[in-house]
Amino acid sequence: MKSEQDFVTFLEKLNSYDRNIIKGIGDDCSIIRFDKNKKYVFTTDTSLLGPHFTKDYTPEEIGYKCLATNISDIASMGCIPLYAMYAITIPKMSEKWLRSFYKGANKLLRKYKISIIGGDTTRGPLSITIQLIGTQNNKILQRDGAKVGDDIYISGTIGNARAALLMAKKSEGHKYFRKYLVNPVPRVNLGLEISKFASSCIDISDGLAKDLKNIAMSSNKGFKVDIDQIPVTPKLNQYILPKYREECILGGGEDYELCFTANKKYSINIKNISSKLKLNITKIGIITNKGYEYSQNGKVTKVKTKGYDHFAES
Repeated sequence: MKSEQDFVTFLEKLNSYDRNIIKGIGDDCSIIRFDKNKKYVFTTDTSLLGPHFTKDYTPEEIGYKCLATNISDIASMGCIPLYAMYAITIPKMSEKWLRSFYKGANKLLRKYKISIIGGDTTRGPLSITIQLIGTQNNKILQRDGAKVGDDIYISGTIGNARAALLMAKKSEGHKYFRKYLVNPVPRVNLGLEISKFASSCIDISDGLAKDLKNIAMSSNKGFKVDIDQIPVTPKLNQYILPKYREECILGGGEDYELCFTANKKYSINIKNISSKLKLNITKIGIITNKGYEYSQNGKVTKVKTKGYDHFAES
């Protein structure tokens, strides 16, 4: 095994022993049926000093971001977050640090009415693991439903988090982009709206190239993407050199926007949702029968970036 995906593929082959497991390994959340009418989604993420936050983050920023990234997984399934369990490892017991940490988390706990129902606290190098449970009464979105001819959409703008990481920390550009890196906005309301008709969905955490490929692989389909249509802020073109642009918009990750697919007949619905939520939703391509094709300036182009993998350099 050389990558996260290799391990996931291995785990997917293991037996399931409960008929109530609708979806186990291989999506942003697992889906469990508790009775005929009620389904819940479960997700767990670990955030570490280094790959997920750095020493210049305040405890409040860590508290916010660790929870926001988990909520984003729930959003990508078109669900509402309900319950959280925290497993926290900290170097020492510090009331000041913990109060600040939960101040950041509480911005989201309060906004989405999420209840903390348990967890664990241990001593050691800083590590935050959160399990989040959610539900909804409509269709739960998955990665594996994309159909040939479906349009591919992106919410918001892409590449901002990576842009922040590429620039010197005291630079004007970093100061502008840091808010996208530290305070991502989970698209819960968008997930709920598109769950009524979208065929597949994923949140962009490891880079658009990797996450869209996950939709294609899960759906056993391909795609065509027009790089020129990928939504970016004007500041990205202002501060990022052309040689780093692909890395930002296709490989950077940590955008936590939603990438979803939908039948062309829902284009008006999507336009109305965009207006209702005051959120840009941009069509960037279509689902095809096979292959992964990118074009730029009207010509097919080769994409080098593969997206983020914790074990890529091992």
